[in-house]
Order: sequence, then C-alpha cells, then structure tokens
Amino acid sequence: MGEMQGKSAHKLMLDQRRHAMITGVNDVCSFHENEIVLKVDTGVMVITGEGLHVGKLVLEEGKLDVEGRVDGVHYEQPHSAGRLFRFGKRS
Repeated sequence: MGEMQGKSAHKLMLDQRRHAMITGVNDVCSFHENEIVLKVDTGVMVITGEGLHVGKLVLEEGKLDVEGRVDGVHYEQPHSAGRLFRFGKRS
C-alpha cells in the first residue's frame, strides 16, 4: 500500500485518438514512434499508432501524456519467467 502513496490508480483517457493521458504508470519499458510499452498497475500496456511522442512523464506520480495518432491499446500479462505473453500478431 505504501507504494501507491502519491501515485494515481491506473486510468486511460483518450481524446480524439490524438492525446492520451495515462495514470498508474510504473515504468516505460520501450518507446518508438509506432509503439510505447508501459508497466502499469494492472500489467503491461502497449499503445500502438503513428507519430507517438511522450509529452510529459512524471513517474513519481505515475502519470504519462502521449501525443500522436493512437491506433490501438492492449494489455499483456507477464509470464512467471518475466517474458511477455502476446495476445496475437502485431505488424
């Protein structure tokens, strides 16, 4: 419980697929113009799109703002060995 102090619960707010505000972010695993992989309170979150750009990141508060065209958002569960389980093919 002490870990959540100062951090917001996980939420995703998406405005016209051009601006995403995400809370409950624990870490940014990778970032590319077409994909952002995040560790959030509920697992691993993958954002796909074009021209993705991190506008603001405040890990102490667990907040991330993303600009660009968001085409998809999905969640993945880590395997017990630490590898990610993919829910299907991505191009």
